[in-house]
Amino acid sequence: MAALAVTIAVLLFPELPAKFGRAAVGNVPAKAGEGSAAVYFIDVGQGDCALIHSGDMDILIDSGEYDRYPNVCRVLNLLGVTELDYVIVSHPHSDHMGCMSRILERYGAGEVIMPEIPEQLLPAYGSYVYMMSVIEEKKIPVVYAEPGASEDLGDAGILEFIAPAAVYDDLNNMSAVVRYRFGGRSFLFCGDIEKEAEQDIIASGADFSADVIKVPHHGSGSSSTRAFVQSVSPEYAVFSCGEQNDFGHPHPNILQLYSSLGAQIYRTDINGTVAFVTDGERLDISCEKEQRAAA
Repeated sequence: MAALAVTIAVLLFPELPAKFGRAAVGNVPAKAGEGSAAVYFIDVGQGDCALIHSGDMDILIDSGEYDRYPNVCRVLNLLGVTELDYVIVSHPHSDHMGCMSRILERYGAGEVIMPEIPEQLLPAYGSYVYMMSVIEEKKIPVVYAEPGASEDLGDAGILEFIAPAAVYDDLNNMSAVVRYRFGGRSFLFCGDIEKEAEQDIIASGADFSADVIKVPHHGSGSSSTRAFVQSVSPEYAVFSCGEQNDFGHPHPNILQLYSSLGAQIYRTDINGTVAFVTDGERLDISCEKEQRAAA
């Protein structure tokens, strides 16, 4: 079984760098190496899902649509995840939390973190209601994402909550924006925020710079203002989107913007699941698919 796990891991992450070499590939995804952290942007088609892993800490951010449950489980199981310490729901749109009820049923969570959504915006049926019923049934604590709050993960790093910086009349702008820091490296997860929320984040004075950005709203033209991207100043931009999706994500102008500002582009529709592994200084990247994502 161990040999089979190694074979599957090599197939999933064919480009693991020498530092985390293939001889250790069966262990590295599960433990991210001693003193290291890994962030996996999981390919869930037209949706969002990411896993942060360091030591014994596992944090899932969003899940994709209901039918993407096997995609998420495939990665979690490969990495040896049996339970989740934190689950972060950026906002209650189904492409971000459609199968979260099933994930919580199977893996549980020490805590669920989500933005405090105005009651009139909360879905009255579907994936959100199912998720909340599982949370209630399993008695999982729910904590609201508050700007300026942080969660010290000890040796596993720190989570910092940047937004929502105001109350909005649409769910996209109500997305929780989270920065994960491990040593000198940082990752910014932006949900589906659009221009208004980006402007408010800038005005808040918060530090939301990051080496890696999960691009807002799948690369929509309604997000990623130049001022926001310049403030983040990312080295790498990950677009989480579905192959030939109906929304035209990512928008060509947005791809060009990130590229022109010096960010290297990765796309789940082209690269599949994208993994970043860091010791707090070096940042190594591997992709499920080897194609280069051109801007």
